Amino acid sequence: MKTSMWPRGLSRQKASAYLGISSTLFDQLVAKNQMPEPFTPSKGRILWDIVELDQAFENLPRKSQQQGNTWDG
Repeated sequence: MKTSMWPRGLSRQKASAYLGISSTLFDQLVAKNQMPEPFTPSKGRILWDIVELDQAFENLPRKSQQQGNTWDG
């Protein structure tokens, strides 16, 4: 079982900090569906699930996928 110092639900600022990116970039990734949509467990509260963030992070493109593989010709 994975243990973490992070809570299961993260605010926007904590979610972006958890991923090591700015809140602005996090917003862009959410808008492009590269990061999950947040949950709204109560009025005015918005949280991202840390498990979903981990899964989305694993699916982000690698540098070689963005610029093309240097081994290909």
